[in-house]
Amino acid sequence: MSFATYISSVYTLLGLASLAATGAFAWWKGGRPERLGTLVLAGTWLGADLVRGLSGEMVPIITLLASDALTSAAFLYIAIRYSSLWLGAAMIFRAIGFALHAAQLSDSEAPRWHGWIIYLLINNILSYLVLLSLAGGTVATILQRRRIAREKADAGARTTARTRPITAPPPPPAAAT
Repeated sequence: MSFATYISSVYTLLGLASLAATGAFAWWKGGRPERLGTLVLAGTWLGADLVRGLSGEMVPIITLLASDALTSAAFLYIAIRYSSLWLGAAMIFRAIGFALHAAQLSDSEAPRWHGWIIYLLINNILSYLVLLSLAGGTVATILQRRRIAREKADAGARTTARTRPITAPPPPPAAAT
């Protein structure tokens, strides 16, 4: 398979478009962990795609194994550093992908299901789950920012209500006699 054929594949273009959309969303609205996560994912994904396209192999298992190992380690670091549950989920998905590649190393014949190669199907599903977890983390960051802003506005309104001076009503006017 030539590099031009690989890059022009519908599946490759769909994956790269999904990666670009998720990365743009995370950089636009996400926090630092989501931005770092998409940067790591884009670097390893594009690097693996470049090696895959240049090697001519349809599925270079060693390259994908190394890519998933690097991505899992980076996601683990970011998830622990920023206490990000969403990046922890992304790390678990990449770790499952790592185990999938390791299992594929020992199996020479890829099992098929209705014409689909099961190994590639599961690998693609895991890749899209990682993208969904990064998008979910971005949505969680947006909701957290809104909640903090709402709490800050409510606290400001309560403080203003408490600090008004207490004034007594004016006395009734005296009757003219």
